[in-house]
Amino acid sequence: MDLPTAWNLDDKSSSLSIDSSGLRVNYKGLGEIDEGKNKIIGIGFCEKTVNLNKMPGLDNGSWGYHGDDGYSFCSGDYNHYGPLFSTGDTIGCCLNFKNNTVFFTKNGINLGIAFRNLKGILYPCVGLRSQGGSIEVNFGSRKFKFAATTSNDMDAIIDLTKLLDIEPNSKFALRYRGEAYYLMEKYKESFNDVNKLLKIEGNEEWASKHFAKIIEK
Repeated sequence: MDLPTAWNLDDKSSSLSIDSSGLRVNYKGLGEIDEGKNKIIGIGFCEKTVNLNKMPGLDNGSWGYHGDDGYSFCSGDYNHYGPLFSTGDTIGCCLNFKNNTVFFTKNGINLGIAFRNLKGILYPCVGLRSQGGSIEVNFGSRKFKFAATTSNDMDAIIDLTKLLDIEPNSKFALRYRGEAYYLMEKYKESFNDVNKLLKIEGNEEWASKHFAKIIEK
């Protein structure tokens, strides 16, 4: 399988430009070169034929993780996924072609599996919808800033536990570690994380539904 080394100059929205390195994508508008005025950034992948004027995950056959709201998007459907991201953050998009899953990382922290049961040939894609927005990618021609990790649930738990050691009340870490524990049938550990999440934010919809699922076990 041939892996990409730079963006295809012909496969982009007219609202975007690519610099001479073939790696930096800019939104055509006024403003500083950073996350852009509205921080609307999407990182993901897509099938060969998609609407290039839509953000990753908003069109059929595309998937993405968005920095302005932390949601994951798949063909227009969306879910709470991870933390927000913007200037200075490094986001990894990691496709596992052996088990057909995808997970993202933020500054080296595994955020857990975002998408499963992927099929066919997929291509990297990014989206910007904010004046001054800019993304620089690394397809592997340079050393990655953060070491590679894997997509299994235990690796995600280890990374999320490290984050919770630093931020004990991190809602996204509690949610995704609780979900990972549930998938591993560690219901007691999942209960503890979801219960703590509900104490922090009692009206959290996902936590309330997941708590009920755990009780049934």
